[in-house]
Amino acid sequence: MIRNLITIFCLSFIIFTTDTFAKNAFSIEKYDKKDELKDNRLKHSLCKQTFKDFAKGLSNSNVSLITIYFESEVYLNLVGTEKGYYSNSHAELILNEFMNYFKVFSFKYKRSHRSDNYAYASGVYKYNKGSGTVELQVSISLKYNKNKWYINQININ
Repeated sequence: MIRNLITIFCLSFIIFTTDTFAKNAFSIEKYDKKDELKDNRLKHSLCKQTFKDFAKGLSNSNVSLITIYFESEVYLNLVGTEKGYYSNSHAELILNEFMNYFKVFSFKYKRSHRSDNYAYASGVYKYNKGSGTVELQVSISLKYNKNKWYINQININ
């Protein structure tokens, strides 16, 4: 009789602890998914803000809105300049010269794409020339690093 009670007690204990462990594991998994969803929303929002600031910087000829997203180096391929990797301060000077020479009339994105750690957008940069406007194709790529999106490449041709 005592053996039967001990066996029943042990089985009850095993079933109870297994059920409790499963519930805790489920709630941890649910928490992780909520956390991951929250992180993805934040990441997407930061990416969107980077693209908005870049567009605002081009549209208003305000290089400082763009350069805040530079890491130590950025790849530039701008019409009228030599393409290559530049330090952030040198890239700032080149962009400034570009925007002073090709005075912006308008800038508008045409398409964009984002993956987990990279993002890309392309658009049209219009500037005044004589009595009309000229269009240049723009592409920008971003890289996600240390909870921030960085511009790693700008092409304007």
